[in-house]
Amino acid sequence: MIFDIGFSTAGEAEIKKIDSLISICHQYGYRDCETFGYLKIANIYNKNNDIKKAFYYTDLIEKKNLMNPETDFEAVFYFHTLRSVLNQKLGERITALKLLDEVANRAKGNAYFEYLLDWQYAGLYNEMNEQDKALKAYKNAYLKAKEYRRTEGLSSRKNKNKISNSYKPTSYLAGMYLDSGKIDSARIYIEESLRDAKKVNDIGLQYVASLFAAKYYVKVKDYTKAKQNLWICKNIAVNDYKSENFQKAVITDLMNLYEQTGGKDSADYYSRQLLTLQNFNENQNKAQRDILDKKKLEEDSNKTRERNTLIYLCTGLLLGFVLVYLLYIRKSRDKNIIPTDAPVVQDNDLFEQVIMMAKENNPEFLTRFNDYCPGFSEKLLEVADLKSSEIRFCAYLYLNFSTKDIAAYTFISVRTVQTKKYRLRKKLNIPNEADIYLWLTDLLK
Repeated sequence: MIFDIGFSTAGEAEIKKIDSLISICHQYGYRDCETFGYLKIANIYNKNNDIKKAFYYTDLIEKKNLMNPETDFEAVFYFHTLRSVLNQKLGERITALKLLDEVANRAKGNAYFEYLLDWQYAGLYNEMNEQDKALKAYKNAYLKAKEYRRTEGLSSRKNKNKISNSYKPTSYLAGMYLDSGKIDSARIYIEESLRDAKKVNDIGLQYVASLFAAKYYVKVKDYTKAKQNLWICKNIAVNDYKSENFQKAVITDLMNLYEQTGGKDSADYYSRQLLTLQNFNENQNKAQRDILDKKKLEEDSNKTRERNTLIYLCTGLLLGFVLVYLLYIRKSRDKNIIPTDAPVVQDNDLFEQVIMMAKENNPEFLTRFNDYCPGFSEKLLEVADLKSSEIRFCAYLYLNFSTKDIAAYTFISVRTVQTKKYRLRKKLNIPNEADIYLWLTDLLK
């Protein structure tokens, strides 16, 4: 129903009708329908030269989060191409090109999307004085538009608005040939576009066909036909197509025509009209640029806040990690220091012998250790019934060897050492919160 609403003559009445359809779509959760509705309203406002409202309705789609990965690609495509047109009007050509690039890959293989995309690329290239690229894009648009009409077949009635729009690239291709000085090629496409305009009853198509026909007739100095076609364009621009591009094109051509034919007063009249139009559009475009600049500043400010928050968070996490690491290093260092309240070593040579035998995993280690710490084995046996290997393991712990050291000296894995520690804790009934190294040291006090 939204697509069937006539675009060429649409105004406030049609916008109200679309608004009511959007309300129904919203009520039943038809998000794609809402999106298409807002896009059509935006396009009507663009046609009627109200760029601020056109932007407003495309912004609504973003504010309401109507587009997501599941959105119909046609809606995504229209959103990007319409925003591209609006940015082009503001002189933001790079932004306009980027918006088209974002949907270019997904458009491939579909003649309808491809012709629309090439048509729009061509307009941008032409503005940027890249004529070769523009001509190539217009040719592609023309061919793809024909392909689309062929494949549409019996659905042409259903998509009347789309079909009529697909005839417009013919006129633009003719205009490109005119600008290139290829008059004969231009004439072929001008004649085709005028035939199409008679066959398809659409005001928009009639406008572009007449506009480029007038340009052709000026070139071949048939000023009567040029004037007739420009008056057709002027009537459409005044009543239906009030967009800046349409009005500016016809007024400029009328001014140039009268200058060439000696109608000075008429040329001056259209010169004043053109100036008034340019001032109006410049003020309108400036107001919209200010809105976009403000929006961009807000977005940049939000991004800066988010970035700073992330930096603060990462800095906090890093400082926390460093603090934990320093505490871990300090604890590890403390473990490797022989406690100050350990028994005073009377014989340094004996201590060194014990350490050396422990590192070599000497079978006589426990005997020499008992000479160094008399009563150690007896005290352990009072607490639990331990094997000789378990007492030997406790001696390693008493000497403050780390888990890694014990594993290296006794040729077992770190995990095995941890398991042995766990089992000793259970046998000796050492509380979980107690340090096993300190507990063994306290045993001889």
